Amino acid sequence: MAVEGVNFIFHTIARAGGMERAVTDMICGFARKGLKVRGIAMRTDISVFPQELRDKIELVRVPARFPLCLFQRWANLDFENRAGAFCQKGWPVFSASRVTSPVDVAISGGSHWAHLQKKGRRPSFVDKKVIAHEREFYARAGVCVAHSQLTREEILELGVPAQKVVCLFPPVDVRKFNLGARENRERERAAWGVPADKCVLLFPSNNHSIKGADLILGALDAIDDPALLLAVASRRPIEHPRVLNLGFRTDVENCYAAADATILASRYEAFGLVAVESILCGTPALLSEYCGAKDALRAPGCFVFPRTPEGVKAAILSARERWRAGTLAVAEPQASIAYPYSLDRHIDALLELALNPPRN
Repeated sequence: MAVEGVNFIFHTIARAGGMERAVTDMICGFARKGLKVRGIAMRTDISVFPQELRDKIELVRVPARFPLCLFQRWANLDFENRAGAFCQKGWPVFSASRVTSPVDVAISGGSHWAHLQKKGRRPSFVDKKVIAHEREFYARAGVCVAHSQLTREEILELGVPAQKVVCLFPPVDVRKFNLGARENRERERAAWGVPADKCVLLFPSNNHSIKGADLILGALDAIDDPALLLAVASRRPIEHPRVLNLGFRTDVENCYAAADATILASRYEAFGLVAVESILCGTPALLSEYCGAKDALRAPGCFVFPRTPEGVKAAILSARERWRAGTLAVAEPQASIAYPYSLDRHIDALLELALNPPRN
């Protein structure tokens, strides 16, 4: 069955990291197939899309009934209850937000209950509401797409039938993330004020606690090597004598290419798309054992370490030795990525699932 367009629901279709960037990429992928896209969100910004695709993309902002500045999570819950009413009828519905209306494809980058477990936090009243939405979201979806095997297991533990849950590792826009970014490497490092005799670890983070900033800084202190620096790509700076604060970057591909390795010491990372992006830019990723991306990546582009002070330290020391030997950069990124990561193939798979969902 041919379709004219698709609906895509997510609370933020604007410039940000993580799932926000993945959603933007997927919307671009649908538009490049010649499909119209209605994007339904609380926050929208059409400028995140290439000019040549904007005539295919309509962004619909759901009016907020709770001020975001006062209570973000109540606003999210309200959005999830109402977003389905703004869909274009007759078009398949994809959602990466926990909406309570039926959708054709529920896209999950991780479950809220597992996130709480990894943080060791007991669910609050609002958390219980979020988890209730999560259960309804998966139950009413035609098919659930998990962005990692870890996330698939989390969804199954919520009682969703196994045949209804498909693991599709997330796509990457290779137009942006590729070895060509390394052409800007020296210029970018010069802008950072970093000479060639410094080994720079990149730490892209929107939550320093979850991403393991404390463990990484502790390892840097224990190694005590002035040649080792940590570049933090985040809106939240970190004060430390060996930290470079880059701020929030929209050209993160230049950051990957300028760094010598990317590191995440996460205690919970449903996937960790930054690892794939980094490898495609020729920079290896050091990942904790709790990053879902570890199932999709291999050496020499990816190294997995135990999430302990000793494990983080050993991973950094290993990367430093390869840097000294001149063998740290990834010359053939595709050899380290064990799944079809192209956006085009991912969109084809999503459309097939929407139009021909698994039979229960």
